[in-house]
Amino acid sequence: MPVYHRPDDSRPTRPAPSRPKAPLWRKLLSFVGVPVLFFAITAGVIYLAAAPTVGPYVGLAKYLFSKEETSQPTNLYEGLANSIENATSVPFSQLVYPSKGDQYGQITIEGTSVDAPLYYGDSTRELNRGVATYADSVGAGIPGESRTVLLAGHNNTFFNGLQDVQEGSLIHIDTHYGSYMYRVTEMKVADYQDATTYDFTRTDENLILYTCYPFDALGFTPQRYFVYAEYVSGPMIDKSK
Repeated sequence: MPVYHRPDDSRPTRPAPSRPKAPLWRKLLSFVGVPVLFFAITAGVIYLAAAPTVGPYVGLAKYLFSKEETSQPTNLYEGLANSIENATSVPFSQLVYPSKGDQYGQITIEGTSVDAPLYYGDSTRELNRGVATYADSVGAGIPGESRTVLLAGHNNTFFNGLQDVQEGSLIHIDTHYGSYMYRVTEMKVADYQDATTYDFTRTDENLILYTCYPFDALGFTPQRYFVYAEYVSGPMIDKSK
């Protein structure tokens, strides 16, 4: 029977090849770059999550404490409100029609805390400064145009007082061309995408106010609180003159 011999373990063995040392830039990337990248990503996520909540407050603070004259909108209302407040009609040729960003009035609602400047346009800039007027449809207008006047305000600032509105409450809007009064007829909660909440085909003077709902909500909410009001008094804009 053949005899098998084990391999001779006494033979010298080759040393294992050594791994090359990592370059210095890789070490720096591991100890510095990765934490910095992680911090940047985390900060970005926190900003995106918090922006809808703190945005209105930051914008309002900038408006209140800013000293830059160029950041202030044109104030058509200041010093002009009493000049034609008793007029029954306003010739369109004599009307200084507001541009986006202009303050052209003041809105107050009896029995509530609503008392805010009224701006033309409804961008973030106008909403952070007061009550904003929707201006991106030919069917939407300003008081006196015999159209739908659609006004928006933040639920946690200028329009927080809408929660105290009652049917029959009187809404006063003083503009640089006349004073208007509306009476509340209805309040309701609806989805922000519900297009039936307003009608830009109407040719009669009507007012709609809306804000985010619930009133104590922070950031984006899918619901809106609507207040509808009928025209009571105020000069009508005569576009034939």
